[in-house]
Amino acid sequence: MDKEKLREQFEHALNTHQEGTGQLFLYSLLNFTFDYDEEHEVVRIEAPISEMMYNPIGYIHGGIITYMADTAMGHLCAAFAYRPGVSLELKTQFLRAAKTGTLKAEAFFVKKGKQVQFVECDIKDDKDQLLAKTTATFYSLPE
Repeated sequence: MDKEKLREQFEHALNTHQEGTGQLFLYSLLNFTFDYDEEHEVVRIEAPISEMMYNPIGYIHGGIITYMADTAMGHLCAAFAYRPGVSLELKTQFLRAAKTGTLKAEAFFVKKGKQVQFVECDIKDDKDQLLAKTTATFYSLPE
């Protein structure tokens, strides 16, 4: 792991963090980039795979994948369910591993209700291979 590069990334994340906005520390630390597809009500996140994402055996930690999926689905609900929401439950199925390249998350509605949304998120690699699928239930917070 390149310690100097990691320090720079940490400093960048620390300096760009803004509480209550889309500029959160972990988003910057993991180099998340967001894309909101209004026509299809889809949110996409991309992030380069880095060593800081690895588990002890050298593959991406499942918690990183689940965090990315939860983030994409949360942004989906906030952007297209018209009120921010919180995850009530989620399940991630891990289908294959990756060590290099780019992670691509795509979150979409299965059913969009007034208070409860059923959502899914596919995590793929840069070869478009499905790495994980997350399903979740989100609750829209009251106004």
